[in-house]
Amino acid sequence: MDEMIQRAIDESIAEVSAATGSDIYLVEADVRGGGRIIGLTVEADKGVSIDQCARVSRAVRARLEACEENIMFAGGDFELMVSSPGIGEPIRVVRQYLRHLGRKVSIVYVDAEGERKELEGKLVEASIAGEEPSITIEPVAKGKKKTKAGRREPLTLRLADVVRATVQTEW
Repeated sequence: MDEMIQRAIDESIAEVSAATGSDIYLVEADVRGGGRIIGLTVEADKGVSIDQCARVSRAVRARLEACEENIMFAGGDFELMVSSPGIGEPIRVVRQYLRHLGRKVSIVYVDAEGERKELEGKLVEASIAGEEPSITIEPVAKGKKKTKAGRREPLTLRLADVVRATVQTEW
C-alpha cells in the first residue's frame, strides 16, 4: 500500500479514536486501481458505529484530498468505502477475538496430527498476548438435537493452528 494512503488511514483512525473515546483499529485495507478504489474495514473493542465509520471516511478523504503532490487525490478522483466487519466475516486481526468473547464462532483448525478439523462453539477465552496466543472454545453439537450430551469439554487452540475463525449468528 502506498505510504501516503497508509499514513492518512493511520492518522485518521487515531484522530477519530481520540475524538470518540473508542480505540478504533484497522482490520483490513483493500487498495485497488492504483489507489482509485480504497476499501477499509475498521473495528473497535466494543464495536464500531456507523457514525464512527463515517467520521473515519471523512477524515481519510480530507487527508488524501490535501495531498497536493498527488493530482488524483487532490482532485477527489478516488472512491473510498469504510465499513465494519459483519457477521459471517472471518476474523482477520488477533485483537478481534476479544471483541467476540461469548459469541458463537465457527473454527477451522489443524490438529496435532496435521489434520484439518472444523468446530462450532462459544468463544469463552482469548489470550492474545505472549509468545503463544490462544483461544478457548466451548464446543456445541450441530443439528437439531443439541442436548447436554452433545456438549464437550472446552478446547484450547493455539492461534497459529487456526486456519479460519468466523463469527456466527446466535443459536
